[in-house]
Amino acid sequence: MSEEDAPAELVTVRLIGMPLAIQARSAEHQDGLRREFRMLVEQGQADRASVPGRLIALAAELDRRFQSFGAAGRAEIEAAAGRGDASIDLTLEAPRAIGAAARDFGRMLEEADEYCRAGEHLLTLASPADVVDFRNWVLAELEHQAEGGRPVPWPEYKAGVRTGETHAG
Repeated sequence: MSEEDAPAELVTVRLIGMPLAIQARSAEHQDGLRREFRMLVEQGQADRASVPGRLIALAAELDRRFQSFGAAGRAEIEAAAGRGDASIDLTLEAPRAIGAAARDFGRMLEEADEYCRAGEHLLTLASPADVVDFRNWVLAELEHQAEGGRPVPWPEYKAGVRTGETHAG
């Protein structure tokens, strides 16, 4: 049995004060980026070793490994948005490997932003600053809580981003 096939040790990750408006913009931006990058690869304008090819491959791998663990969270986000809530406290159970995966995905998204800044004929722009802040918060929370760190609520993280502080668990 491979390591990926073995039962995963689950960790609890709490995303406290998640702003739903920014979360929605972040999801829309990532969906658009994936669509456009997939199209570039399918049309032969980018190969598998390119930033678009690598992002699509990594996203597919992460979806395969972790999608089932996020289903309940996605349902909670949709319900909260449907109620008109501005934010949500979300608790997720995920394999400990989510931390390393989040770090890798964050690096890949940074490369994708650079590619978008430099690219010609792209409809998708680099991530806006608020989306980058949100993305960095979520990925940092996944990583450091998977390693046993304490949750850093969005408002606390955002205040630290404004003052240049970093948060560690």
